[in-house]
Amino acid sequence: MKAANAEKLAYWVLFACFLTFGCGGGEKKEEGAAASKEETAAETTANDQPTGPVGTIVGTVTFDGEVPKLKILNMDAEPACAAKHTEPVRSQALVLGDGNTLANVFVKIKSGLPEKKWAPPSEPVVLDQNGCIYDPHVFAVMVGQPLKILNSDGILHNIHPIPKINRSFNFAMPKTVKEAVRKFKKVEEEPFPIKCDVHPWMLAYMAVMSHPFYSVTGKDGKFTIENVPEGNYELEAWHEKLGTLTAPVNVSANETVTVEFVFKRSN
Repeated sequence: MKAANAEKLAYWVLFACFLTFGCGGGEKKEEGAAASKEETAAETTANDQPTGPVGTIVGTVTFDGEVPKLKILNMDAEPACAAKHTEPVRSQALVLGDGNTLANVFVKIKSGLPEKKWAPPSEPVVLDQNGCIYDPHVFAVMVGQPLKILNSDGILHNIHPIPKINRSFNFAMPKTVKEAVRKFKKVEEEPFPIKCDVHPWMLAYMAVMSHPFYSVTGKDGKFTIENVPEGNYELEAWHEKLGTLTAPVNVSANETVTVEFVFKRSN
């Protein structure tokens, strides 16, 4: 009788043990799950970075043609901004340097990259509102990368991007708000406008990239794209008024390849 009772007790203890994480197997299972997550994270990190030989793409963008006289921006409605400029401010639609080098051209690898997940930088891209002008005028972020928006004017501004793919937003930045941070969730490689509804002359353009292989020219017209995996690509240069130009480029290991773009008003 005692033996029968002992067997029944052992049975129920074993059954309870089975229900409770398989008799101690729960901890091992959790450790296995954690290890799996760590392995996945390591694989993702590895896929985020270029592997194998890499090279560099450099070049200069110039403008060929008669230079139009751009209109002066009328800031009379905002004396605080007008006072920040020592000279009349003209539209940024065509900014030229010595030798007609062209600023604000967005240059990117359009096609040919390996199918990988490229990690966005943790450092934000900064967009400032200073003198009722957006600085920079043309820029890009990667998907998930912070965009830090500054209000250096100490007056009311509002930020109103107009994307075609990402969700649009429109929020005010009164003088007491000095910065705000936003992120974009979807790839949108065609630059889209950002405007200020308070100051209609304020305009900028941004793109949202899945990879880090892009650059924006300064007044010297120069661009540099580094750490490009070895391979054949299509390079695209975009300008807000002059359209786009493309060029094939072959990137070899540890080499720098030069690509020149020339925009004309007929483009």
